Amino acid sequence: MNLDRYFRTLGISDTKDVKSIKRAFMKVAKKYHPDKTQNNTNLQDRFIQARDAYENIMKFKKECK
Repeated sequence: MNLDRYFRTLGISDTKDVKSIKRAFMKVAKKYHPDKTQNNTNLQDRFIQARDAYENIMKFKKECK
């Protein structure tokens, strides 16, 4: 799994703990949430990418425990 791309999407390094990852996701999600960017599909796509990145990182972290 290529996690580097996911970490870049959230704007963090791969050494972050789960709490920092969630905080970074919330920051990006608030910025690009579809309710705030109703007419801009590019920004809505960024929200979807951030959500996917968060889900995949958390899935990976859970498997590594």
